[in-house]
Amino acid sequence: MAQINEELIRQVFQEMSKYRPSLAKYLIVDEDEDEEVDYRILGDQIIKNYPWPIGVELRRLFSASMRELDRMRLDQIFKTIERTMQFVSFVMLSQLWQDAIKKKITIPDGITSEFENRMSVLSMGNFTWMIRAVGNLYQDAKQEWFMPEISENFDKKFYAALDFWVPERNEIGHYQINLTQEEIEKRCVEYEEKLMFILLKIAFLAKYSLVSVREIKVMKPKNRDAKFHHVVDLLNSADSDFAAKEIDEEKFSESHSVLLMKSIKSIEEYLNLSPLIIDTHSEVLDTKEKFGIKKDIFMYTKFRGDHMMYIGTEVTEKCDLRALSNYAQLVEEFKELLGTIAPTKSSVEA
Repeated sequence: MAQINEELIRQVFQEMSKYRPSLAKYLIVDEDEDEEVDYRILGDQIIKNYPWPIGVELRRLFSASMRELDRMRLDQIFKTIERTMQFVSFVMLSQLWQDAIKKKITIPDGITSEFENRMSVLSMGNFTWMIRAVGNLYQDAKQEWFMPEISENFDKKFYAALDFWVPERNEIGHYQINLTQEEIEKRCVEYEEKLMFILLKIAFLAKYSLVSVREIKVMKPKNRDAKFHHVVDLLNSADSDFAAKEIDEEKFSESHSVLLMKSIKSIEEYLNLSPLIIDTHSEVLDTKEKFGIKKDIFMYTKFRGDHMMYIGTEVTEKCDLRALSNYAQLVEEFKELLGTIAPTKSSVEA
């Protein structure tokens, strides 16, 4: 009998390898020596090749403490799918915001009329609505995605697969019904298969790199064009000790932002995911007011009374991030997002 996670790891890794062929080397074994594929290594590569907000949840799901078909594993499957939907919806919203500013796409009333209310307090139901609404908008407008693979993979079957999770999350995830041990075991098996379907559909994320811009410096030698020295942290990792990379180019990106890049070698093409996803690792805790700030990658979750609330990816406790040095800028950018996507409903003045 296959071990817990083994089939999920096998299929997702094979699909990832189509988009990142260099991964295939981990499948090479010496059959004469009776070697077998080490699924722990494959699982580790899956974690590293999904963006951190998804990878860290898979790290938890693949951990030794989650290898029993129990309530803890069931809850982690829910958390993994929810973070996956959240990340995907943030990527799609970030491009919609950018394309709307550049007049590349017109946002219909069906989205503008609901967007602000849905965006003010996020839920799994709101993630599925955003993914479907924006996905259908781009399909109808024949607008190209930053990640073209979205058009190939986000279809009616994919949207239906997302819809499955909403009532399940509301009832089971929020403990509105009590499950017997037998029911928990069955759902763990069933939900793992459904999670695998979603992960297969977004395996193309392995082609892209998630980075955090830690620092940008201008380098201007005499009689030469200026170059911009970027120091970025690579947010594709099995742990939060993110590796750093330096990039020198004549182009520059946005400071203290989380970027989805087509190539880590160049700033040429990227999608800025901030203020929906932020990195607090570079924040200096130089005042007592900042002592409550945790160093983590945070994802937006709620906006109320000019207060943006975030949830950590590795940090589990709630954190008030209003003491961040760039907090006012984050709020301003979020209001700009609302005002761009829902100008008729937004409270932001044009």
